[in-house]
Amino acid sequence: MFIVFTVLISITCVLTILVVLVQNSKGGGLAANFSSSNQIMGVRRTTDFLEKATWILGAALIVFSLLAGVTIPSSDVNNNSRLQGQFDQSVLDNTSMQPITLPESFGGEEGNSEGDGK
Repeated sequence: MFIVFTVLISITCVLTILVVLVQNSKGGGLAANFSSSNQIMGVRRTTDFLEKATWILGAALIVFSLLAGVTIPSSDVNNNSRLQGQFDQSVLDNTSMQPITLPESFGGEEGNSEGDGK
């Protein structure tokens, strides 16, 4: 089903590109070059049709994109973290805490608040 929506999205994108290239915001564009269609439908009706087609194709693109997102196939592979299984359980379960020895520069020298080591 995902492939069907992907194909529909591609077709919608191509049609949207064509419709946008044909129209012009000032009413000219490539549609003005088709004199026979202007005589039959009129210039205003052509621009109304192209504007409606743009809105419909844009809405269809949004709907197809949402439906494609919903129908993305899930993989059967277990999606565990890459770090899972990397740690030795005996290290993680180690309850004996060794005291941490700090270097002398970090020692608790009571009278020295500036940290110059004297």
